[in-house]
Amino acid sequence: MSTKVMREHKAAATTAGILYITGTVAGVLSLVLSAPVRDAGDPFAAAAEHSGVAVTIALLVLVMGLSLAFVPVVLFPVLRRVDEVLAIGYLIMRGALEAACYVILAIGWLLLVPMGEAISAGPGTASPAGVRLGSLIVDADAVNAVLTLVFCLGAVMFYVLLYRSRIVPRWIAVWGLVAIPLYVVADLLAMYAVIGANSSPQVLMFMPLAVQEMVLAVWMIARGFRPAAAATTSERESGTLADV
Repeated sequence: MSTKVMREHKAAATTAGILYITGTVAGVLSLVLSAPVRDAGDPFAAAAEHSGVAVTIALLVLVMGLSLAFVPVVLFPVLRRVDEVLAIGYLIMRGALEAACYVILAIGWLLLVPMGEAISAGPGTASPAGVRLGSLIVDADAVNAVLTLVFCLGAVMFYVLLYRSRIVPRWIAVWGLVAIPLYVVADLLAMYAVIGANSSPQVLMFMPLAVQEMVLAVWMIARGFRPAAAATTSERESGTLADV
């Protein structure tokens, strides 16, 4: 691998790692800040009372979504050398569809404030239908279901690419592939009300994948991608061309 390509791969790995950490921190902060509104008996009244918090949550959701959406964009030039079809699929799933889901969630939080001011005059004043509507906007079950599907499909593509290319240690890719089913199960259990959304059991089931992503992010920032693996990939491509 040439020095120029090595520098490009290192820059891509570092940028992707920083984006991963930025998106995760923004997501955690949004969950912490949104707890009072989510747990309120009247989400509209809570959002109207804490309008600045609702706007901040929307901005954090956007930061999270855009940060994570740019990871496949940054890594595409590297991953397409491994398998262009999978790399494009990963780009569409995590770069486009997942970002769209986060934009919808952010819009929902922004709508809570004006709708809360129009519908609710304070805690306990909204109609049952208004309370239900506020809960639907805050929880956004349908959007979260699509988001989970898109996220997990994109993650499978990504970790398969990492496993095949060896640009990071294979144990990191295997860890991600093993943790994805647990993530899906946790979301399904919450959808069927077996466990609560954002409850301790669900968070514990999310943790293996969350920790894995942070380990991957730190690895990419500290170590970058393996030059030997990239060289092996190039050799494989050259061999394929020679066979043709």
